[in-house]
Amino acid sequence: RRLLFCPTLQLHETFAASEYDRRCDPNATCQRLTPALAMHIKQELNEFKLTEMAVHIESR
Repeated sequence: RRLLFCPTLQLHETFAASEYDRRCDPNATCQRLTPALAMHIKQELNEFKLTEMAVHIESR
């Protein structure tokens, strides 16, 4: 593999801190994720995949 950097500098405008709040949402699941909650989410997702999720016949 090879890594190359683009020689052209590109600048893009964005919102100022006063216009766009970049702080993390303290109520987001990732902020309160415990090993038990992670396991529960994993089990729920696996159950959904096994029983409800539509899967292409060639992917089974």
